[in-house]
Amino acid sequence: MFCSKCGVQLNEGSVFCSRCGARVGLVTEEVAADVSPKSRLAASLLAVFLGGLGSHRFYTDKIGTAVVMLLMGVASLVCQFGAMFISMATPYEDELPPLWFLFWGLSMVFGAAVGIWALIDFIIAVTGNFKDSQGKLIKKW
Repeated sequence: MFCSKCGVQLNEGSVFCSRCGARVGLVTEEVAADVSPKSRLAASLLAVFLGGLGSHRFYTDKIGTAVVMLLMGVASLVCQFGAMFISMATPYEDELPPLWFLFWGLSMVFGAAVGIWALIDFIIAVTGNFKDSQGKLIKKW
């Protein structure tokens, strides 16, 4: 049996959930079929700490969007290091070449996009509304 609110596994005959205190209904087997075996805590922590690399999406088997996030995160880092290298190679800091602005701008665009995406995924995961690749809600902490 599983709790219909938080998805935690319950003992047979339980009237209330031991984790969230919700009253256990008779439709617990239906809810169990819709709850992913993945951990909400793991998905949330991966989203907040390594979300810019798409690690939480790799964890939930959403490989396509995980690769997109990984590529955007790596592109942001590469552009940042490129801008840093160009600024170190420039003899006069007052005269940065246009290529530096291109690298810096691309780094900010990719970094902001993947950062906002990871933040939104983190909020969705914490609230228990994040789904795995099979469309099942990740409810279990």
